[in-house]
Amino acid sequence: MTGSVMRHQSAPLRLIALRLGVAELETVVGAPNVVEGWRLTIHHHDGRAPDQIATWLRLRGQDVAHMTTVYRRASEKPLTLTHLIPAERYQAFLKGARQLNFDKMDDPPSIPWIGADLWLLERAAGGFHHDVILVPDRAEGAHAALIALLRDQLKEALRAVNA
Repeated sequence: MTGSVMRHQSAPLRLIALRLGVAELETVVGAPNVVEGWRLTIHHHDGRAPDQIATWLRLRGQDVAHMTTVYRRASEKPLTLTHLIPAERYQAFLKGARQLNFDKMDDPPSIPWIGADLWLLERAAGGFHHDVILVPDRAEGAHAALIALLRDQLKEALRAVNA
């Protein structure tokens, strides 16, 4: 991936975007009028739903967030859905992420690479980029609170489809 240093731990999840032809988050937030961007990559270990990537952006002068979710499909072309995240939910998510100190959060101490769903949550703004791996079924503490925040405020990013 050009222009960014992939952490060894997050590389397998970040490669899902490459396979789906989704631009790196750092590239997306470099576009004019983009203030900040978040991305959630979800890998379902048992194949019950396809890999998915939800990217939501806040544009200059707007309070809503624009979300695009891309799903891997058996056919060559991924399925893409778009949503607008209302300002109140987006702001509640941002407030919760700040309270959890997301920008300094580390990955869980033990990541089960086999037999567990894995999520990669990223944030980028300007030259800043941070990501955290989440294991929803085994999360504790701040990681569990972050998963609950996503489930409460950004349901659209978690919606699985059978493509």
